Amino acid sequence: MKYFKELELSAINRNIPIMQREGLEFMINVFKENNYHCCLEIGSAIGYSAMMLVSNIADFKVETIELNDERYLEALENISDNNLKDQIIIHHDDALQFEINNLVLNNFDCLFIDAAKAQYQKFFEKYMPLISSNGICIVDNLDFHGMIFDIDNIKNRNTKQLVKKIKRFKDWIFDNEQYEVTYHSVGDGICVIRKRVT
Repeated sequence: MKYFKELELSAINRNIPIMQREGLEFMINVFKENNYHCCLEIGSAIGYSAMMLVSNIADFKVETIELNDERYLEALENISDNNLKDQIIIHHDDALQFEINNLVLNNFDCLFIDAAKAQYQKFFEKYMPLISSNGICIVDNLDFHGMIFDIDNIKNRNTKQLVKKIKRFKDWIFDNEQYEVTYHSVGDGICVIRKRVT
């Protein structure tokens, strides 16, 4: 497994949200097992997860969308510095406003949502139709540091509202008969979502 250790440490030190290493390893293995080659990522941050994916899976491409100006520019620089521009396409936009016709790749095998947690359901509903019938969606941070199991004791009002929204998405997707969902207590809680075959 190839790691970008300096990038990982830099993100952690600056409180930039990146996927935990354990979660990334899990996702890479799932994509390899399913022989996936093309991922749509919502929330690039500084490009770390996209770089990990294309560097550890053969013939893999990522198209990714990032809203934050500074993180987008940093991701561009990191992707360029590591000569990964041929494998990662990054857009600077709000994923909820983004025009789907502007996507460069098509036939996505997988959707990875790691952006604004309060908007998980909206991201999912907008982009999951683009994923192939045998594809999957991976959603990270579904435990939110264990807080989802202890909402009543969260003191901060904003945090409480956010955790409630994460729980609402979790309940919604598990109750949705169109999808088959498996939860994995890896990293900060990961769901793997598949379209049910009808």
